[in-house]
Amino acid sequence: MSDKPVIGLVTSRKTEDGSRVVNPEIAKAITELGGEIRPFNFETLRLYELVGEVVQIDGFIFPGGGDLDPGFYGQERLPECKAPIRKWDELEMNLFALLMTRSLPMLGICRGCQVINVGFGGTLIQDLPSQKGVCHYQENKSDPYFHDVRITPGTRLRSCIGRDTLRVNSYHHQAVNKVAPGFRISAVAPDGTVEAIESAAPGQFIMGIQWHPEMILEDSASMEIFKAFMAAVVLRQGHCGAEA
Repeated sequence: MSDKPVIGLVTSRKTEDGSRVVNPEIAKAITELGGEIRPFNFETLRLYELVGEVVQIDGFIFPGGGDLDPGFYGQERLPECKAPIRKWDELEMNLFALLMTRSLPMLGICRGCQVINVGFGGTLIQDLPSQKGVCHYQENKSDPYFHDVRITPGTRLRSCIGRDTLRVNSYHHQAVNKVAPGFRISAVAPDGTVEAIESAAPGQFIMGIQWHPEMILEDSASMEIFKAFMAAVVLRQGHCGAEA
C-alpha cells in the first residue's frame, strides 16, 4: 500500500463522452506535492458507500462547479441561481460529518468554498449581480487575473502565502453571505465580497478559497495554499501514526 497522502476529490469535470473526471489542475498540484488523488464520482458513488471511502483518505478537496441548492441553507432558489445537480450536492453535504469524525483537513475552491460555508451552517448570496450589483465573473479567460483581494492579518491564509494583498482570478456569481459559526473571513475583495474563509479552531485546517489557485500555479502564492493543505495532511498522518 502506498505511503503517499491520499486526497479525496469530487469528479467535477465532464468529458466529451459524458464521463466524469477530477479537475486536472488540482490533481497536478497535489501529485507534485507528493500526494495521490482518490476520485469521488457523485454519479456512481452511493451515500452508504461514503464511510468506506472516507476511511481510505487523508484529506479532502471540494472543487469548483455549479450552484449549490439553496434549500441546504434555508432559501428558495432565485431565477438567477442555476439548477443544482442533486447527486453532487447530496454527496458533498453528507461528507462533512464523516470528514470531521476523522479530523481530516479540507480545502474548498470556488463552489467548494461555498459548500464548506453552508456545510458548517453559513449562507450564500445566490447571485452577486442582481443582489449586490457587482460582477465577479471574468469573461477574458486569457488574462490570469481579475482583481485584488485583501488578506486578513493573523489568519492561516496570511501565514501560508505571506502577503497582505493578492491578485486573483474570478469565475463566480455566488459568494459567502453569513459566515458559518466557528469560521472567520480570511480575504475580501475591494467591494467587500468574501473571498476566503477558514476555521478559527486552532490546529484545524479547513479553508475555503473563492478564486481558482489551481489555474495560476505559476504564482507562488497559489502553490503555497496547496502546500499548506498538504502540510496539514502530513501532520495529521504523523499524529495518527504516533497514536497507533
